[in-house]
Amino acid sequence: MFRKTTVLAVFLVLLANHTVFSQSVAIETALLNAVNEIAASVPKGTNIAVLNISSDYGNLSDYIIDELIVNLVNTRAFQVVPRSTVELALARKEFAFQMSGDVSDESQKRLGQFLGAEAIVSGSITRDSANSYRLVVNAIDLESFTYQASYRTSIQNNKKMKELVTAATGGTFNEDYTTGQRIGMGALNIFGGAGSLINGHEIGWVTTGLEAAGLFSLFLGLVYYVPNEPDKNDSKYWLFTSRRDPQDFLDTHYNMDKDEYDNAVKARSTLIGIGAAVIGTGVVFGFIVPFFHHKPNNTNVSQNNFPFNLELVSSNNQEINGLRISYNMRF
Repeated sequence: MFRKTTVLAVFLVLLANHTVFSQSVAIETALLNAVNEIAASVPKGTNIAVLNISSDYGNLSDYIIDELIVNLVNTRAFQVVPRSTVELALARKEFAFQMSGDVSDESQKRLGQFLGAEAIVSGSITRDSANSYRLVVNAIDLESFTYQASYRTSIQNNKKMKELVTAATGGTFNEDYTTGQRIGMGALNIFGGAGSLINGHEIGWVTTGLEAAGLFSLFLGLVYYVPNEPDKNDSKYWLFTSRRDPQDFLDTHYNMDKDEYDNAVKARSTLIGIGAAVIGTGVVFGFIVPFFHHKPNNTNVSQNNFPFNLELVSSNNQEINGLRISYNMRF
């Protein structure tokens, strides 16, 4: 039964792995797919201007705009307004417009018409989770101001994304812990959370506390006093043979000693069992938690939250590939 359950669990994980992996792509792939969607929906020969991609990171917006322009030109299906022309128009004319910020529909329409475009491309990119971003790209017809194409996808927070975001914030990009380093940290955490604490993650004290509490309970169980198991043949039960009912005397006193012995054994077993369970919890927690540790100044994930969720990191990304567990708790 256990073997069947294990096989089923592995199968479900692999199935989920395939499903989730197929939904999250690298940014380069996402931008190619967005252009393919536009090419399939917008009439060939249309004069298109890529106006803005709103985000919190200027470098990231610039990268997406430039890649969209290059990919649209390479389709050889559209007349694409150069980005320099858009920027020159912004410099010469007063538009309430930011290429990397939120822009009103009216501002987009006015700028597109000023550039002589028949359609405009705009969109946004936002943080979707610790491991992904959400990209939305829209193509809008300026005559009717209706959507001609709309593409949305989840983008992996891979090395390229980290570099773009870090460059936008003026920080220094640091590679995160490798899988091997996380496993090593988890193994070291078996010894009182040492792996996390050595690497500056104070959550290691949770493992320390659990294991200390478990060891204390285990120690109490091991030193708990348990009397010798009573034996009916022991001479002390036959001291009062002159009584009328020595058998009644035997049963009464033997049962009292037997109850005392049984209760003591039960108490000792309970303390040892609790201690072992708490130590086991500390060991498991200590091994899992490094998979949510990140190097200082790494922009990969905020450590403000530890959500208990199952996350599968895309197999399309050669640098990160595997199963990640997270959880909804605060420490």
